[in-house]
Amino acid sequence: MDIKIIIVFACFIAAAVYAAVDSRRKYEAKIEKRLRDSWGKPSRRKYNEDSYENIAHYFEDCSEKGGFVIDDITWNDLGMDALYKRMNTANSSIGQEYLYKMLRMPCNDINQLKELDRLAEYFDGHEKERMKIQRTYVDMGFTRHLAASDYIGLLVDLEAGSNLLHYFAIACLIASFIVCFAIDALVGIGLVILAVTFTIITYYRYKAKVEPYFICVTQLVKMVSAAQKLEQFGYKELESYNSYFRESAAAFSDIARNSGLLASGNVDGSLWEMLLDYVRMLTHVDLIKFNQMIRKLGKCEAQVYGLMERLGRLEAAICVASFRRQLDYWSRPDLKTGGSAAIQVSDVFHPLVEKPVANSLNAAKHILLTGSNASGKSTFLKTIAINAILSQAIYTSVSKSYTAPFFRIYSSMSLRDDLDKQNSYYIVEIKSIKRILDAVAAKDAMPVLCFVDEVLRGTNTVERIAASSEILKSLRYRNVLCFAATHDIELTAILDKFYDNYHFQEEVTKDDVTFNYRLLKGPATTRNAIKLLKLIGYDEEVVEAAQRQAMYFMDKGIWLMD
Repeated sequence: MDIKIIIVFACFIAAAVYAAVDSRRKYEAKIEKRLRDSWGKPSRRKYNEDSYENIAHYFEDCSEKGGFVIDDITWNDLGMDALYKRMNTANSSIGQEYLYKMLRMPCNDINQLKELDRLAEYFDGHEKERMKIQRTYVDMGFTRHLAASDYIGLLVDLEAGSNLLHYFAIACLIASFIVCFAIDALVGIGLVILAVTFTIITYYRYKAKVEPYFICVTQLVKMVSAAQKLEQFGYKELESYNSYFRESAAAFSDIARNSGLLASGNVDGSLWEMLLDYVRMLTHVDLIKFNQMIRKLGKCEAQVYGLMERLGRLEAAICVASFRRQLDYWSRPDLKTGGSAAIQVSDVFHPLVEKPVANSLNAAKHILLTGSNASGKSTFLKTIAINAILSQAIYTSVSKSYTAPFFRIYSSMSLRDDLDKQNSYYIVEIKSIKRILDAVAAKDAMPVLCFVDEVLRGTNTVERIAASSEILKSLRYRNVLCFAATHDIELTAILDKFYDNYHFQEEVTKDDVTFNYRLLKGPATTRNAIKLLKLIGYDEEVVEAAQRQAMYFMDKGIWLMD
């Protein structure tokens, strides 16, 4: 061969290798930059309706096994979707699903919370190790169409089929070739044609049933591969996890090794895959191996879920560490088992409010909040509730200090008419409050922490005050701490023996209204709703008439009828 041709060919190969290496280097650099730049910052991930719904499936599966959960009403009341999305900096489906489950199922095991804290602190202080671990989760990636837990669930719940038909097809094929070469070529060719036809038909008929599950095996293989990489890093701080990863990798090594035989068609058009397709059709080797995998997984279900849980917990801990970095300050809560239903918190703030105002509170008694609209009542209720959830879910209090027992947490705040079930706002409201009363009445060692905003706002004034006062009063001497907000000043007097009164207030000047969002002791003493009408630009006559009506009712107890 001409030396010039050899040189050109060598240069071409060298250029191709360099291009591939350089492309890989740039790809790795891009991922490294993304991981570094996203650390300690709110996630900007986009969600569609299906992907976000899938994230919740792992939590839903776990909740069926029992334990306290943040129910849908409370989750939606508090806007926890927005908080979760801000926290979710995970790089895999398993990590983001586990993080969601943690927030929906706050823990009552202090040792488990301290372990999560240990992991988060380690990841925060060891950037190099954290980046390598995050890179591993990038490789595991996100699933499509279904949640990662769904794929695993489908796999472990699947019953293994029999391989007798596949072995019979192979035996027929072998026998036909023996006849063809050793007995009668003409008869043998006919038998070969029949055997090949039978083998191919049975192959595709059976494969059509199990092929959708091949992607489930791929998800498991990704988990095993990630476990192997994490174990090989050998970080001593993760030794308890590494030992489990080592055992799991060994247990599922044959599944990982044979997973390459499973395929859903020759998608890249390669000659090797084309040949392998023919081998699969004639030997059913992929279907045989698949049945063997399913049979093995049926015996190792607990280990599969254990692997998924540990992988999820590690990445969720990374998300927690990153979230803590986003906060101006935070503290580790002082959580107690048993004891009275009380909260002591200093400089607590809402993690989603820009430039939040911090407040402190020592609540050994129920709390009744009053104040005008937009003064801060609802935000304060959400602040305390969210802080309680974060304290029990990720051992992170958005305050300078937080002391409380483990709570079961409920709210009844941002309710709406249920048009699908033809329920009015009032029906929705009383059902929502009733579920809290049922939780309080349930025999459970953990006290209830509940939040009710504008009690029974869906009905008339007289019945609202009568009913809401008795409902709130019924919580006295129970294993519960209630935070309630109301516009009904009358409740501050009716409930004075059982509730500590606090309020928020605003300052209305000639041209403006300002709020300082500071929690103040005692009931609200100002009424500024009518003044606000004037400030917004309502007709002077309307404002003055409204003022006269209010003054007359306060003086006489009846309304003007003119």
